[in-house]
Amino acid sequence: MSLKQSPKELDLLNFALILLLLAVFLQAWTFVGAILPVLIIFFFSFTSEEIDVDSLTIKRWISRNKTETKGELIHVNLIIENKGKRIPLLEIADLIPNECTVNEGSNHWILELNEKDTITFSYAIQCHHRGRYEIGPVIIRGADFFNFHLKEIEYPVFSAFDVVPALIKLKFLPISRQRLLPEAGHIPSPIYKGRDFDFHGVRDYQEADELRTINWRVTAKFNKLATNEFALDQSARVFVIFDHTDSTIRLLEEGVMSALSTSEYLISQRNKVGFFGIGEFIHEIPAAPGKRQLLRINEFLIDVECSKPLYKDILYPRLHRRLLPSLPPFSQIFFISPLYNRIIVKFLHELFKRGYLITLIIPRLETDSEEVSDPSEDSRLANALLTLDRGIMLKEVAKLGIQQIHWFPFGPKYEAIKMRITK
Repeated sequence: MSLKQSPKELDLLNFALILLLLAVFLQAWTFVGAILPVLIIFFFSFTSEEIDVDSLTIKRWISRNKTETKGELIHVNLIIENKGKRIPLLEIADLIPNECTVNEGSNHWILELNEKDTITFSYAIQCHHRGRYEIGPVIIRGADFFNFHLKEIEYPVFSAFDVVPALIKLKFLPISRQRLLPEAGHIPSPIYKGRDFDFHGVRDYQEADELRTINWRVTAKFNKLATNEFALDQSARVFVIFDHTDSTIRLLEEGVMSALSTSEYLISQRNKVGFFGIGEFIHEIPAAPGKRQLLRINEFLIDVECSKPLYKDILYPRLHRRLLPSLPPFSQIFFISPLYNRIIVKFLHELFKRGYLITLIIPRLETDSEEVSDPSEDSRLANALLTLDRGIMLKEVAKLGIQQIHWFPFGPKYEAIKMRITK
């Protein structure tokens, strides 16, 4: 039993004594009748047992540990088992990240929990920003009926999940396979054998060709030996370069989406895809094919933020020393940047001079005016100057013959991906 009075119990006892003194002093014996229920409540609170919330067992189950920013729901089940005595009033709060909202049910409950009871609570949350998050801890508050005995405890029950960038399935990107892949009717290398080849066309038979490459149907039709021409799909190397310097802060999420969607399309076409992130440092993911490569790129894009080198003039030398040596000669490059940084434009000039085949993907909103939320005159003027400067840089890039893709993933007039390709 509880032998130690809580502050509320002492307040109740003091109130009863005050009523008794008033009854004696004023000789108003009707006050004595008001004291009786107060004393009864005090007796029950004094004799009630302490609230035991330490004997609870809490488990949490979540439906998925990875979701997309498109708004997929994560269903949560919280299982609470009481291995101790009855708790007359129990308050439970399952803490969720600030970036998440509860779409179904509730993560806050108030109930009575009997001895050896097991209760399951369910709710669903939605997260709208990429990142790594945790659900938890669970806050438990127990109290008796009159709320005299109150105890609070925090259960360290955590469930981690990732919110990955939204992915748009692209139907087309300009890939120059003839430039990337060696063409041959006979490939003498003993490394590549089997069916790891793409059919490229038919040409006249040559003495070095293997008999198994002869196309007998075309030979019979034209009465002349013809052989199939193949290209090694494993030797295709495409590189995605993603600009996430501090100049891209207003279009970072559009850039992340375009980088992931571009990488997914290139990998789905059985290319070896290499990835570079340009920020405070040059982050490299070596070229590789398959879904694992897409997962590596996805893991990088979950955490990527706008950043810039510590020293102002170090970015261009760093691009030369760190990035250029990792690009094989005459590679095809998909460069993702809104072109707000002149150093990036200068680097594009350097890539073009070295003979790289470049496709520039420009993340942007539907109109330049939508990119500034501050309606003040200074902000509008700064945005107009920035838009003008970017227009000049786009013309400089266009003069080189670099193909441009304007990326419009969102906007009131765009229900799906809209791309405008210019040269």
